[in-house]
Amino acid sequence: MKVSKKFLLQQGPMLYVVGRTFFQTVLPFLKKNTGVKPGLQTKTVVPPTKELQEAYKKWAGAEEGRYDGLPPHMLCQFALSFGLNVLNQLKYPLAKIINQGVEIKNYQALSGNHKIDLKTEILSIEEENGRAKVRQKMMIFEKEQLCIEVLLFVSFIIGKKEKSNTSRSEKDTLTYKSIGEWSVDKNAGFEFGVLTGDLNPLHWVDFIAKATPFKGIILHGFGMYAKVYEMIQNSLNTNLKMMGVKFIKPVKLPSRDLEVKVSNEKDEQGNFALELLDKDGNKLMVGSFNY
Repeated sequence: MKVSKKFLLQQGPMLYVVGRTFFQTVLPFLKKNTGVKPGLQTKTVVPPTKELQEAYKKWAGAEEGRYDGLPPHMLCQFALSFGLNVLNQLKYPLAKIINQGVEIKNYQALSGNHKIDLKTEILSIEEENGRAKVRQKMMIFEKEQLCIEVLLFVSFIIGKKEKSNTSRSEKDTLTYKSIGEWSVDKNAGFEFGVLTGDLNPLHWVDFIAKATPFKGIILHGFGMYAKVYEMIQNSLNTNLKMMGVKFIKPVKLPSRDLEVKVSNEKDEQGNFALELLDKDGNKLMVGSFNY
């Protein structure tokens, strides 16, 4: 899919976050924080244009006519920069953030025709084993109605992580079925960045990505989430009420034969389980959903 670079003109808030993170990394004294956990914060934003909405839906794999308005996961375009601005008020540098998971609950569809009100707060911060684990909650409103509730799980690298000698064995008693496969080209990370503003260099700049443990460019986080979300909805022919995931490994670009599996049975919480596997059967993302 070819994505027009003109959509970058709508990505000012996220591009500001990316640029600020770069300068704070080069010049650490530019980052200011009080050392106090920020409280509830609010912001009102305008929805993306209809043209951008349609381009994003197509990239994510949404069936035509699935939405009258915004896909829930498109919050990564209009709301994520606000969440990152709040995280930047913590003492940890954004350049050392790791996106570990996200859960989206849907209460009402976002029409995309009205201004969107955002509320976010940091729920918890735990420092252990070289990581600062942060849970953040975001609520998204349209015309004073709660439409989407989001939990974001991130970690900041604050030291060396010690390997645990104890192995956790979680027995999965569920059985799974494959609902299909998807593939991504080498430029998928850049396309996602143009559509959302998330122009993380690891997603599209070869020489930077090759210097990391990934040894190449990757698709990670919301890009993976959106693709799997839409594949599950297409297989069920209905919209999800909730999908929460843990990111295990990124998708290397390009990649073929990325398989999505869902459980035949519900888990103890009454949700169905999901898995995203690479062509060698390695788990890249796991989680649960309901509809």
